Amino acid sequence: MLKTDKEELLIGLISDTHVPSREPAIPASIIEDFKKRKIDFLFHLGDFEKYFVYENLLETFGKDKVIGISGNMDDNKIRKTLPSQLEFELLGHKIFMTHGMGGPNIIIKRLNKNFDLSKYDIIIFGHVHRPYNEKWRDGKWYLNPGTPTDKRFTDINSYAFLHLTHSDVNLEIIYL
Repeated sequence: MLKTDKEELLIGLISDTHVPSREPAIPASIIEDFKKRKIDFLFHLGDFEKYFVYENLLETFGKDKVIGISGNMDDNKIRKTLPSQLEFELLGHKIFMTHGMGGPNIIIKRLNKNFDLSKYDIIIFGHVHRPYNEKWRDGKWYLNPGTPTDKRFTDINSYAFLHLTHSDVNLEIIYL
């Protein structure tokens, strides 16, 4: 699905933007940061909310760069356009993306209960509105960029950059 000839990738991660219910648009500072750092891909982990948010990202970064999944708060057009989960390989890392489900407590346990994650190295999810950057005892990375816009269910707003090489996984969380 994703192809690259690079030896190192910079991926912008964003989730739970909730536009327009939380903000009228994804904060411009985030879009500018993604452009300034020349991201190779942008992964949106669901809860865009309205289809125009996805369209704006496609117009800004291009259809080959924007990889999105649908979330539980997305409109029907997004749900018909984007899958609820994705799996692919990048630089030798097997990656699984899903929005997530349920409350924020025990989210990693819940993900493992609902999906067979045994073949993946990196699990990227959203939904819980808080950032995660955890390598578990099973050796897998569990990553979540948090939410850049919600102030109702969290007091932490963030997005992230995933730096990938064949031998390294590094998440940089940016707090707003």
